[in-house]
Amino acid sequence: MLHFPSSDIGMFGRRQKHARGHRVPVSIVERGAATRDGDVVIADEFGADDVVSLGTGCACCTVRGELQRALQDVLAKHERGRHVSRVMIETANDVAPVLRTFASERALRGAFYVEDAPPLQGTRFTLTKGAPLLWDMFSRFIATLVSLRGADLTHVQGVLNIEGCRGPVVVQYLQHLAHPPVELAAWPDGERGSRLTLVTRNVPQASVRALFDAMRALA
Repeated sequence: MLHFPSSDIGMFGRRQKHARGHRVPVSIVERGAATRDGDVVIADEFGADDVVSLGTGCACCTVRGELQRALQDVLAKHERGRHVSRVMIETANDVAPVLRTFASERALRGAFYVEDAPPLQGTRFTLTKGAPLLWDMFSRFIATLVSLRGADLTHVQGVLNIEGCRGPVVVQYLQHLAHPPVELAAWPDGERGSRLTLVTRNVPQASVRALFDAMRALA
């Protein structure tokens, strides 16, 4: 019997209509944010000492223990039939451990997808490129950046125009942790180019751009 590859399978597995796939979207917001039907609101009142190590040996690789248990409870109710269109986490605490709670298999990465985190603090800038990028080149760039300044990369997220991919590739990094890249089924009308937004602590924009350009020159 002959087996033909599916047209829905790309470099990073099955192409998705949305980056979150089947996962429940999450928004991390400040207190008092507007809600809509189907939202589940979790007030982050567990305290700033609600920190659990991921066991990686990295001091910054921690997640929020009680928050994780609250999310597991929401997930269990969702699986039993409760409609959950979005989870909103209201917090006045450090956002980085909250984000990391969604960044590993142990920490609910397969069930939830962070779509928005307005309370992020740090220097924000965006790298843009119109021409297609080689995935190997981008991988070397991000691996080098994480190795050099991982603890200061609060949040890195974007869509990439990767050579050989039909749709945009969505990437997301939280300090030393990475979400698996996801290729979308198609580009939005009128849009085709790479945009990578970084929120950092004291990482010079010029040095990041110089590293990116150096990796492209070596590709």
